[in-house]
Amino acid sequence: MINKYKLSYNFKWWHAMSLACIFFITDVNASEGGPCKDYGECDKFKYSLNDMESLQSGASTFMNYCYGCHSLQYSRWGRVATDLQIPEEIFFDTLVFDKSIKSGDLMTGSMSKDSSVEWFGVAPPDLTLVSRVRGDDWIYSYLRAYYEDSSKQYGVNNLVYPGTAMPNVLMALQGSQKLICKNIPVIARNGGEKRDGTGKALTTEKCGFLEVPEGSGQLTKDEFDKVIYDLTNFLVYVGEPSKATRERIGWYVIFYFLIFTAVSYMLYREYHKDYH
Repeated sequence: MINKYKLSYNFKWWHAMSLACIFFITDVNASEGGPCKDYGECDKFKYSLNDMESLQSGASTFMNYCYGCHSLQYSRWGRVATDLQIPEEIFFDTLVFDKSIKSGDLMTGSMSKDSSVEWFGVAPPDLTLVSRVRGDDWIYSYLRAYYEDSSKQYGVNNLVYPGTAMPNVLMALQGSQKLICKNIPVIARNGGEKRDGTGKALTTEKCGFLEVPEGSGQLTKDEFDKVIYDLTNFLVYVGEPSKATRERIGWYVIFYFLIFTAVSYMLYREYHKDYH
């Protein structure tokens, strides 16, 4: 659990992010997650919907860095607080910036669509179902695949979604990730490394690797990956709040059918004796 439920909300961040963050521009061919484009295979993400600390941390990150532009319009504030085991008073004091919002209200976002279209040319999409449209592997990879690109409007690009319209709002945490080239071993047909006549391994230059200069961000790589894990975990929960309950009940249903099948089979054998 988050210690004493100490969740923080930075009002200055919200004002900055409301002018900066445009998240996923969803297209109709994005169902089932899809490949991660220039990134290659998407990194595997294993959600943990019973990890309340992770979900609480993800909710805090979302409210600090994403909610300024993006809504969760199919979720209600009170439901999220209850599911994440955060007392409503603490939840509203720390994560809800608009004091007129009520527990039963939908999380419709803090920026109007008209304003966002005027400022950005497009309204940032609602993210309630983004995990079910894109896939959780895609989200986890996307949020960690930004790199510097001076040719783009916001100075960044993304390997998973080349040409993305969203700036890297988490750059201060991650650092200025760069796209670099490396010398990698040349692989022979038998799967081993090719070598020259002296036995030295042959290498070739390959580009497309991501690297964050040490000390350029507030967090280490592992710490930043944990932030993204928690944020992705929260978005998976938001996409289907009853998922953890459904999966837990599913095991009871399977167990019931196993017991029912065993009892039915024994009953069948008893009845079958009457025919012989």
